[in-house]
Amino acid sequence: MLPVQLTSAPYLASAMVLFVGTALLAATADGLKALEKRDYAAAYKELKAGADRAEAVAQVNLGMMYARGLGVEKDIAAAMTLYSAAAAQGNAQAEFVLGLMYAKGWGVEQDIAHAQYWYQQAADQGESHAQIQIAQLYEDGYGVRQDFKLAAEYYLQAARKGLPRAQFGLAQFYEKGRGVRRDDREALRWYREAAELGLPEAQERLGAMYASGTGTEVNEAQAYFWSMLAAGNKERQAARRLHHLESRLSAAQASKIRASVRDWKQFSVASK
Repeated sequence: MLPVQLTSAPYLASAMVLFVGTALLAATADGLKALEKRDYAAAYKELKAGADRAEAVAQVNLGMMYARGLGVEKDIAAAMTLYSAAAAQGNAQAEFVLGLMYAKGWGVEQDIAHAQYWYQQAADQGESHAQIQIAQLYEDGYGVRQDFKLAAEYYLQAARKGLPRAQFGLAQFYEKGRGVRRDDREALRWYREAAELGLPEAQERLGAMYASGTGTEVNEAQAYFWSMLAAGNKERQAARRLHHLESRLSAAQASKIRASVRDWKQFSVASK
């Protein structure tokens, strides 16, 4: 998998406002509240004041506003300047975003070496999305020496923090024996973690493992449940599996599981 899973502009827009430090001055705190409310004029005023005082959190969020054109004219160069200033202070989120920008060539020439450097800085501070990106770089040998063991270590760090993409990546490593000892039970465990967080690919693999009895006993009801969820998310392999599984269940069993799937979906939507 190429290291571009988390590099969308919408990710920057939705995530940066969440990166709040522990000792913010009033202007920056007020700016973040305004940003959450989409009051961009007020957010700009307060965050600009914080950024002028070199508050890294204000710089990161003001940079995001420039990157997205939220309440200001879109200006990638201005965003880059603000991110760089925050990163110079060791702000992990700014380091991560710089990694994204270099990886994608946003406002700068694409440079995987620079992307790897900034991802590494952020990952070493525990920034979980950076850990996923570093894991993917090492998994693919993309701009770095391929190293499955290192990739597995970074996936594990992010997986423990509840990131489904990392959990899925780690599960694949256990299933294939990449960088870790092959262990179908561990693969099943991490696929389930990611599946329960709604990742369709993990739901598909979990359904497949229950259907085949890989890492667990065969459980056609569980296979049907997870395959149905995955099929609803356009996972084709899961959709093809459903017909076979349905023929193995009674009409009453299949109906009960379909009801469970509907309940799960409703709960998932309500909890978001």
